[in-house]
Amino acid sequence: MFHSKTILDQEIWQRDYDVVPPARPVDVALHYERAKLMCRHSDLTLHDIEKLTKRFWDFHFDMIAARDMTAFIIAAIHVNLCIGTLSHFAKERPDLQDLLTKLLSFEICGEFMLTEIGHGLDARNLETTATLQADGSFELHTPTTAASKVMPPTTPYCGIPRVAIVFARLMVRGKNQGVKPFIVFLSDADAMRPGVSSRILPTRPGTKPLDHAITTFNRVQLPYNALLGSPAKPENERAEFLCHIRRVAVGTLSLSIMGISAIRVGTRIAALYSERRTITAPDGHSAMPIISFSTQQRPIVEGWVQGKVLTAFAHWAVGMCPDPAHPTQHALGTIFKATVVKASRVLGELAERCGWRGLFAFNQISELDLTFQGNSIAEGDTLVLCIRLVSELLGGKLQLPTCQNALAPLAQQEHQLMTEIQSRLTEIGGYGKHRTEAFNQHILPFCRPLVETIGHRMAYEAAQRSGISPDVLELYERLSTGKALIHLPAQDLKLDRRPFIMIRSTIT
Repeated sequence: MFHSKTILDQEIWQRDYDVVPPARPVDVALHYERAKLMCRHSDLTLHDIEKLTKRFWDFHFDMIAARDMTAFIIAAIHVNLCIGTLSHFAKERPDLQDLLTKLLSFEICGEFMLTEIGHGLDARNLETTATLQADGSFELHTPTTAASKVMPPTTPYCGIPRVAIVFARLMVRGKNQGVKPFIVFLSDADAMRPGVSSRILPTRPGTKPLDHAITTFNRVQLPYNALLGSPAKPENERAEFLCHIRRVAVGTLSLSIMGISAIRVGTRIAALYSERRTITAPDGHSAMPIISFSTQQRPIVEGWVQGKVLTAFAHWAVGMCPDPAHPTQHALGTIFKATVVKASRVLGELAERCGWRGLFAFNQISELDLTFQGNSIAEGDTLVLCIRLVSELLGGKLQLPTCQNALAPLAQQEHQLMTEIQSRLTEIGGYGKHRTEAFNQHILPFCRPLVETIGHRMAYEAAQRSGISPDVLELYERLSTGKALIHLPAQDLKLDRRPFIMIRSTIT
């Protein structure tokens, strides 16, 4: 039934009226100032960023990420993707030192431009070209609309010069030499550089403003030293491409840590609200905090448990991944990311438990939830990463760390699902059919659930090794196996206010 369909032809229903306009420059600039302060306070060195030292990881564990996730995203891209990529060329390129010094002090803002409107998951097929000129310089060009770079912020709103690592197809005398990274200055403090166009996108609903943009290059002239690496055509284009984008693999793990901060802060906000918000008690006179209701307690307990267990999981994953670009270590990063993304769904329920306040930005929870949703596709689409990982596991191309106790419930759950998938694979003709419609229909839907199941088992084991309370582990096991939190462990999680006093003291 659609009786009102005819009125949609009237002018007031045009979609343009519903588009949220891009943020004002002054609103965007605030988050760059905060990002600058985060970076300078961290005191990260080039060595820290290149070698992924403890200080590098501490930067990502810092709870300030949840105070302004937009600012933290700016800082994380600047540090990991831009400076991180340049760091691998620094020894052979002393001419990069001045640029790196200014990036480390955030006098220049760094970006990383890989995906295009027409090429996201297949970025290796991107269309942006960098053509070698007779004098050794390069001409950077966007040949089609589909080749426009999309999402990285590129406007002058940051208030300082901006530079990017731009990936383009190197053309030499009409021959394709493969996709290479180039250093490209995008803007000065107040204007775009000649030939570079940036069209700011609308602000993402429910998030602090960031100048995400669609960026094109109109025959931009680059100096000879803009190219990072060799101009030669590689013997293995895929291997070279993966080497150039290896900091994306680092980001798969590092950016996901931000989600744990979001869960912990969201849980604390909901717990404090639930203690302060009261209703009239059954006696008709006294006030009773809404935390007294089990329905109010359960999402708070879930968020608290997820925060503690995932923090242990994150520290274990970091220790296991000295080189997240290594296939097996990247697989661990993918498992960690999928696990945190799933756990972050509790934020929606926590916001709901705050009533009307949970709908507004001052409450923070909905904003944390909506902002972290971007991580589902940033640094690799979670679903696609899971499909790739499971495909490689089924093909025997990867070997993951074995479980500590094969009889544990989460290990059994993982084994049962893997056995089911392997049985289905046999039925459709084996791994050789991994590009067929049968694989698409019968295997792909199980890939993400399997990766999440592996993540639950690994998170449990990491938390167990770290000495987390058995009661907390039991709760996490219940959450991960789909059991209701009806009978909570008696020691410190009875349905009274004691666990929430503990929550207040531990979530900081």
